[in-house]
Amino acid sequence: MQPGPLAVDVHDLELSDAARARTIPVRLRVPRPCTAGARRPLVLFSHGLGGSRAGGEAWGAHWASHGFAVAHLQHPGSDETLWRGRPEGVSVDALRPGMTPAQYLARVRDVPAAIDAIAALAASRPGLACIDASRVGMSGHSFGAQTTQALAGQSLPRPAGGEPAPWAHDPRVAAAIAFSPSMRDGSPAARASFATVTLPFLSVTGSLDGDVVGTGATAELRRAVHDALPAGQRRLLWIDAADHRVFNGGAPRPARPGHADDREVQRVVRAVTLAFWQATLGDDADARAWLDGQGPQTLIGSADRWLAR
Repeated sequence: MQPGPLAVDVHDLELSDAARARTIPVRLRVPRPCTAGARRPLVLFSHGLGGSRAGGEAWGAHWASHGFAVAHLQHPGSDETLWRGRPEGVSVDALRPGMTPAQYLARVRDVPAAIDAIAALAASRPGLACIDASRVGMSGHSFGAQTTQALAGQSLPRPAGGEPAPWAHDPRVAAAIAFSPSMRDGSPAARASFATVTLPFLSVTGSLDGDVVGTGATAELRRAVHDALPAGQRRLLWIDAADHRVFNGGAPRPARPGHADDREVQRVVRAVTLAFWQATLGDDADARAWLDGQGPQTLIGSADRWLAR
């Protein structure tokens, strides 16, 4: 799918969360024109373990060129600082310190802090006046998908203890896309945790989207997130022979035997995810009809799957 018609300005910002004495790096993509009269829904993207605000570029650049303001968040403590400068580079051992409940909680709390900060900037900077932070799309890859699930309303154990509940849901989040979503296991309790996700939710995964950091994730469990979501709000894009890395939205890799072509995967994902945002955040009836009809089916291969319930 071709880029959209709009030019896009890119701003690298450092957002401050004074309550936690925490700085959140953000790459903000803003379509032009960006005036108070041209309201642009805000979409957030949360990177995977060891990533940065450069993550999700293939998705964010495309969404922005079609009229969405996109903020790529970087989560200190579970970002690229885990491995940069280490002789061995990216490794499970290097990434392990970022795989903790404390880092997960920090990520979840980064999201409302970032929305607040971006809303304040939109109210004070003319070049950002178009950003509408009252109706937000939340998205992320891998660890970022877990972050997305929490903000979308998954029931989770409370940080202070007690019964699981959708305590992390932010009411400004109106729709969500999880690239490589996660389910702890296939138990009834794990499946039930998704029953409280009541907003439109798109899962994007594939048959080779398995475990990359030793957590026990499988392609089947990632796909099972879709089945556990309440009927009427769930959609699944499942691509045969697509692996974990292709869904982070980075530069396409050369063709590899036994794997789906990165460029083709990105072409399909860009088209489907854009239509999802247009339908849910933009209230676009044509995009909704395309999703509900045979639109996605015209893009995918015979071994791929598009499910909408």
